[in-house]
Amino acid sequence: MAAAAAAADLCRRSPSLLGRRHLLIRLLSTQTQIHTPATPTTPADLSRLKASIRDAGTKPDALAGLFLSGLPHPAFLADRPLFALSVRRLANAGRRDLVASILSSSLTALPSPHPSEGFLLRLISLYSAAGMPDHSLTAFGLVKPPSERALSALLSAYHDNRLYDRVVKAFNTLPAELSIKPGLVSHNVLLKTLVASGDVAAARKVFDEMPDKAGIQPDIISCNEILKGYLNNGDDAAFDQLLKEITGPKRQLKPNVGTYNLRMSLLCAKGRSFEAEELLDAMGAKGVPPNRASFNTVIKGLCNEGEVGAAMALFKKMPEVPRQNGTGVSPNFETYIMLLEALVNKSLFDPALEVCKECLRNKWAPPFQAVKGLVQGLLKSRKAKQAKEVLMSMRKVVKGDAKEEWMKVEAQFQLVLSDKKA
Repeated sequence: MAAAAAAADLCRRSPSLLGRRHLLIRLLSTQTQIHTPATPTTPADLSRLKASIRDAGTKPDALAGLFLSGLPHPAFLADRPLFALSVRRLANAGRRDLVASILSSSLTALPSPHPSEGFLLRLISLYSAAGMPDHSLTAFGLVKPPSERALSALLSAYHDNRLYDRVVKAFNTLPAELSIKPGLVSHNVLLKTLVASGDVAAARKVFDEMPDKAGIQPDIISCNEILKGYLNNGDDAAFDQLLKEITGPKRQLKPNVGTYNLRMSLLCAKGRSFEAEELLDAMGAKGVPPNRASFNTVIKGLCNEGEVGAAMALFKKMPEVPRQNGTGVSPNFETYIMLLEALVNKSLFDPALEVCKECLRNKWAPPFQAVKGLVQGLLKSRKAKQAKEVLMSMRKVVKGDAKEEWMKVEAQFQLVLSDKKA
């Protein structure tokens, strides 16, 4: 808390105290000593280094060392996915000290005199993804002159770390102190924060005042945030009223996929999932291709209403959906789990087996209880061979601490596993 307060205090002070040198020293002072391999000298060396970083077996300290050795290469510095992967893996390993080291070192690896605004915005986001919002604030202080883009990045960092009070405070104080005019993106982050904190009335007040107070017209993203607040509060009347305004003469906005997803969520919450499914076709006709969230919303609604057959049929349509850049929407882990659990609960073991196999092919381990129910159902249906295949496939994909728990489940089916002829 002391570090957070000090960082916040630094940002509240006059801009003269936000000098790059001072803040860069602050970032670099958190470095951990890391053994760094020799810097790669050829494109092939750099390619091998990147492959080693991507290797899931590379330990955190080794990953950080490899990262630092690649920094002198402009191609490495420009590899956004590799930066994001490295930060995510180090943060997941609980090594935020290494995150601080590799990101602060990337600043000194950049050509002089200073890092670009774009690179600093990346750092704000990466520190945020690692759960290090105070470092995001320090990186924000390096942006000269302070900009609206940097402000929105900092607000997003606070929001993503659920520091809702900090979002509101930064929005209300930093623009005046640093001569920044908050734009549409910053306002939308504020709306999202107020809705997430449960203060929908305050969000609506900001929304209504945007044109006169800030000279900014709310866009469809602004509207979606307010719709989300009404959905969370169960305020159907306010939801429907704003929905009418969106396409009416007052706003004249085109609903996007987020708008449709919220409409479908409302219908499914009311037990009207078949109407929500009809919206999927309406979206295509309006030139708004549904995304994975669209399908998951309706599939979940259908499963909750016991319409598992319809949910399964919709699942099978996902690869056929026309999209702007091709065809098909890929299911994710959530899709498979919703279907598997619903199918097992309905004793529909053949389609459940199909879903489970596809999930396991993606190396995703479904919930043990659902798999246990599936295996028991297959055994009752005299399909011991398929039951055994499910058990063996689960053994291959279950990782870490869950492996021991899975072995307890598996032990209940030892007769199946020991029967070579099954």
